[in-house]
Amino acid sequence: MKPAIACAAGALLLATNVAGAEVSATVTATTDYDFRGMSQTEGDPALQASLDWAGDLFYIGTWASNVDFGDEVDGNLEVDLYGGFAGETGAGLRWDIGATAYLYPGSDDNLAKSKIGEYMEAFAGIGYGPVDLKYWYSPDLYNIGETASYVEANAAFDLPWWELGLNLHGGYSFGDAWDTFEDEARAEDPEYTGDDATYYDWSVGLARSFGRFDVELKYVDTITDGSYWDIDSGANRNDERVILSIATTFPWSDDEEGE
Repeated sequence: MKPAIACAAGALLLATNVAGAEVSATVTATTDYDFRGMSQTEGDPALQASLDWAGDLFYIGTWASNVDFGDEVDGNLEVDLYGGFAGETGAGLRWDIGATAYLYPGSDDNLAKSKIGEYMEAFAGIGYGPVDLKYWYSPDLYNIGETASYVEANAAFDLPWWELGLNLHGGYSFGDAWDTFEDEARAEDPEYTGDDATYYDWSVGLARSFGRFDVELKYVDTITDGSYWDIDSGANRNDERVILSIATTFPWSDDEEGE
């Protein structure tokens, strides 16, 4: 186990003894691990799990999923460590600030060939009513020595039919790292026609709870400029696709059983 993972796991276990803290675990099965419009499993299914501790303001957690970045990349596991501070004002304004580390135990240096690598991001977000906005910043995206940013907007609405919820998402990836990717593409392919490696991702989903299980069916797609991120199969595929996910959170409550 890597030192960072061991430290975070130890802190999480110690935190469970703090009075008033809440510990939860979530297990999710999905037909595709989608991250900002790109598949982390070559469009194949993923099994994911998280363990979270939350106090009055501070929270910490870890999340894991199987991944697949192609035959040239060893390892098939992603482990994220995250923590931060979150709260809500008396007027209903939500806020959240923290950091996430993305780790790939068992993977080697070939991660760079699939434009992925161990790195960290800091984030800050605000929300009000059904809408949340968040900004992410990495000082060293994918461990390539370049900075990058990601902004996203998310909204969740209750629909008047069949107890359905409507989930909307939009995001934009930009920064020096993406400029570097574009320069590399031009050097490798003189006929490269893209003007910008930055891209947008978006999704629309319908969600419904069935007792202790939450189900979502969402449509995911990206908007790219040129051929750099036009990937319709394999590692980092970002073509349009429909993803089904089923999740449950522990501990189960008695109220959920009868829903």
